Amino acid sequence: MVDIEKIEKRTVQSFYDDGLPEISLGLIFLLLGGYFFAQAAAPEGSALGPALSVLFILVIVSAGFLVSRILRFLKRRITYPRTGYVAFKKKEPSSKRRAATMVVGGIIGAAIAALYGISPSFKTLFPAVNGLLLAVAVLLFAGKVGLVRFYILSAAAAVIGFAVTAAGVGDIKGIGLYYGLFGAALILSGLVALVAYLRKSPRADRENADAV
Repeated sequence: MVDIEKIEKRTVQSFYDDGLPEISLGLIFLLLGGYFFAQAAAPEGSALGPALSVLFILVIVSAGFLVSRILRFLKRRITYPRTGYVAFKKKEPSSKRRAATMVVGGIIGAAIAALYGISPSFKTLFPAVNGLLLAVAVLLFAGKVGLVRFYILSAAAAVIGFAVTAAGVGDIKGIGLYYGLFGAALILSGLVALVAYLRKSPRADRENADAV
């Protein structure tokens, strides 16, 4: 009997075999880390603060677009000449799913705002909180994809968050350092996967040349 669920999971796994999605996302995290470091370094009362706030909104809004563009470029140059093109059927998010996402986001935002108001020292825990939230998100994704390296990234997300908090780097600088380190972890994971992928999947035109 054909295991449809297993076939679907393998199809999804094939999209992540080359490690390029992690590399693309890691670049965005590095960009965010650099932004927060710049924000922490900006002198109080300077015009740089408001300018960085506007820039942050632009980065957040365009992050998905940037990741998609970078990933598409890398896939065309590296993956498609080797193992072809995998197209996924686009599913429009249902109204219930959109509502659930908004509610969860609102709850998380309200909880952080409340804790921030009750205890200003909670700011120093931001790297650990971000680490836990990202660890849960990556863990759920790992269960869906079924690749071991995403479970490792989930653990790394939590460990990096607690390590940055324990180091006492600070709130904004701590967030910047956390995103930078986790972005580096994503890129490292992607590069390891990419090297393994390139070794097992030579270009089709190279195979033809060797055959001649």
